[in-house]
Formats: sequence, structure tokens, C-alpha cells
Amino acid sequence: MDINEFLDGESLTGRQAGLIFIGFLSFVVLSGVALVLFRGLF
Repeated sequence: MDINEFLDGESLTGRQAGLIFIGFLSFVVLSGVALVLFRGLF
């Protein structure tokens, strides 16, 4: 499946929306953890 088809709003299913949401949320959380862990190095 092409990424444009995956992100197309008209054909977005609940499962795809959930995966995008969980992926974005985990990215934000991991970025915050990385900032806290590496704060002492700088």
C-alpha cells in the first residue's frame, strides 16, 4: 500500500488512525525520554 493511500482521509479506517495515533504518541514520549536522559551530557 502506498503511503499516500494509507494517509488518505477518505479511506482511513479506524485501525489505520489508531496506528498513526499510537506511532505519533510513542514518538513524542520517546523524544521526551531521550531529552531527559541526554540532558546531563550537554
